[in-house]
Amino acid sequence: MYNIKEYNRYKYVLENIKDIIWEMDASLVFTFVSEASEETAGYKAEELVGRCMLDFLTPESKNYVAQKWRERFTGTENLKKIILYDVQFVCKDGSLIWVEVSVKPIINNDKLMGYIGVTRDISEKKSHEEELKKYIEELKYANKRLEEMATFDMLTGAYNRRKFEYFVKMSIEKKENSGISFCIIMFDIDFFKKVNDTFGHREGDRILKEITAIVKSSLREQDKVFRWGGEEFIILLPELPLERTEEIAESLRKAVEQNDFGIKNHPVTISLGIGEYVINDSIEQFVSRVDNGLLKAKSTGRNRVIIG
Repeated sequence: MYNIKEYNRYKYVLENIKDIIWEMDASLVFTFVSEASEETAGYKAEELVGRCMLDFLTPESKNYVAQKWRERFTGTENLKKIILYDVQFVCKDGSLIWVEVSVKPIINNDKLMGYIGVTRDISEKKSHEEELKKYIEELKYANKRLEEMATFDMLTGAYNRRKFEYFVKMSIEKKENSGISFCIIMFDIDFFKKVNDTFGHREGDRILKEITAIVKSSLREQDKVFRWGGEEFIILLPELPLERTEEIAESLRKAVEQNDFGIKNHPVTISLGIGEYVINDSIEQFVSRVDNGLLKAKSTGRNRVIIG
């Protein structure tokens, strides 16, 4: 009587549980499949019995399962363990579903006889996971863009003004600790307002980008270019004395002057102020001193370099 009750109980569970209960031989051929297979994948139980489990997986899932089998089902001790994995199952109508598979080896006298397991449809869960993954990727991209916006000028690709303080403080620390000199160059595009007024802001933007490219290509890797505002830029030159900075500034001035910007009857030039950091100067004092050099370069004819 007890055995009949137990049998009926198990039979009821097998017939009503949504998960697919199955048994396979050592060759991964189904020897038993519960009726839930029809609702989950469209296959009647008898359509699966006698077929290899791998026949119903996508190529990627087949490779994944084969790897899992090699990793886990080798050696007597490992054969006693349950393995859990997610794979894509090909339904009878050709559609794909994600399933979670739990497998337990059947062992008799240390010999592998087959496997028993449970297969559960987790397509909805996977869909939510993919949506979450997509959202996280979008969030990462948005954060990256925000970081770029907080770091770089979007038009020219130069660092923005906010990053100048960060980098110049590093150079000041080196100067105070090791006595290593550093300088800055501040430059302004001559008569830039006239370029915008005459040729339009699109041309003005092109000039800004082209000059930034010229400057970057003429500098060392450790040098930093910042768009200070409008047509004004600052270049930070770490570990460089004033004499060498003056040579670089003059080289930049000539490079811009000799470049063909494609604007008829309107040469494009820059005026530059330069300066070396002096111990106990604040950042504001240092920049102001170099800015005075730039103002003097502009007031004395433009297209020249003046030490501030």
